[in-house]
Amino acid sequence: MNLLILGITIFFGIHLVPIFPLKNILINQLGENRYKGLFSLIALIGILIIIYGFSSADYYPIWGPLSYSKELALTLMPISIVLLVAANIQTNIKRLTKHPMLIGILIWSFVHLLSNGDLRSIILFVSFGVYALIDIIFSKKVLTTNNTANYTLTKDIIVVIIGLLVYAIIVYFHQYIAGVAIF
Repeated sequence: MNLLILGITIFFGIHLVPIFPLKNILINQLGENRYKGLFSLIALIGILIIIYGFSSADYYPIWGPLSYSKELALTLMPISIVLLVAANIQTNIKRLTKHPMLIGILIWSFVHLLSNGDLRSIILFVSFGVYALIDIIFSKKVLTTNNTANYTLTKDIIVVIIGLLVYAIIVYFHQYIAGVAIF
């Protein structure tokens, strides 16, 4: 369990840097490319420790999954994945939600929290959900809408199709990724 908590601390610690003025100080000292490289390396180390820590942590059940958690996951997870895909493309989805990636992470963490009531899952999914909320609330990113941008329905349809394809791949490989078969 300690490795899981260490990985979460490293991963979210580095992800909180952009919220604070420390990001600008680091960019000024390291340069933008080195900052991005260091940020990515630390985040990767954190996620690898999370994966290893989660898989090696003991299972302590706290609650059982809700009787409808599978149906809820099958309903909400495609929305989560579509929002994650929409995060980096100028679409109406992004224009209307402002934080599609963070909202997608919130949905993902909520669905998985309801489906997994063991201590290690609670620690993992609550940490992702809390981080997403913190980033939405305290983010200093300027969220402006470019009125001259071409927000066509075609881009939205492409994002939905890609999101659903990614979701289908995740469902298929979920048993290999998370050890739990969806179907």
